[in-house]
Amino acid sequence: SVGTRPWLADFSDIGGKAWVPIVAAGPGFLAFLLVFLDNGITWHLVNHPSNKLKHGVAYNWDLVLNGAMNFVNGSLGLPWLVATTVPCIIHVGALAEKDKEGTVISVQETRLTGLFAHLLLGLMMLFLDVLKLLPLPVLYGVFLFMGLSSLTSMQMWHRFLLFFMQPSQYPATCYTKYMRIAQIHKYTIIQIFFFGLIFFVQNFEPIRIAFPLMTFLCIPARLFFLPLFFEGWELMLLDGDDEEIAEWIALKEDKVTNVSLEEGVNPHKGGDYEKPMKIVDVDDV
Repeated sequence: SVGTRPWLADFSDIGGKAWVPIVAAGPGFLAFLLVFLDNGITWHLVNHPSNKLKHGVAYNWDLVLNGAMNFVNGSLGLPWLVATTVPCIIHVGALAEKDKEGTVISVQETRLTGLFAHLLLGLMMLFLDVLKLLPLPVLYGVFLFMGLSSLTSMQMWHRFLLFFMQPSQYPATCYTKYMRIAQIHKYTIIQIFFFGLIFFVQNFEPIRIAFPLMTFLCIPARLFFLPLFFEGWELMLLDGDDEEIAEWIALKEDKVTNVSLEEGVNPHKGGDYEKPMKIVDVDDV
């Protein structure tokens, strides 16, 4: 009858065209890149040390489970399971206890919120007729709100705001303290360029299929392109782990103190010094 199909997808039904599986491997690889990068980026953002999560990570196990579930979904002709970055970040933020500066103190780690959220999503299948009454602008507004509410947790957004601030009003961060502002702006401009390039590819119909590849190319760009314009320690301050940054700062401050003492400068006391303090760059940590 009309509107019915077998439960399992027939992989042998290729319409007599033996070249179809070979040609489909290209888009299939791009889809794999998209799923892999989307999930990996989401997992690393959620498990970032700044969130102070106590439960251990299981990136390989998560990837195996995700691949197995997508194989089952694909066999049944159902949509693939992909991590949703913004809702996951908002979820962690909603369960976090923060200080007045927005730094995470602790996170209430529980599976109940995820369980009930997805149960409610499943129950929505019973109310599709009601959901159809919601105007699309309302849904777009929800997505826009979710995106805007996550901006405050993005370092790129804070660096973008530096373009419109007086230097005396810059927030106290590791990169504003140790880097030249021109280098910070250069890094932000390059990020905006790559963001615009990916956004263009994603929304330009003829080349939209290359969107996963453009996202993947950000990795070699970070590894090989950015070091042409920035020192290793500058990149570490901008996108390194908190532990690496803390270790670098400790080494640099210790180096400055040692040089100051050797030149007859007391770094802990005001007044006239025999010689001005010399700032010494520390090698990459």
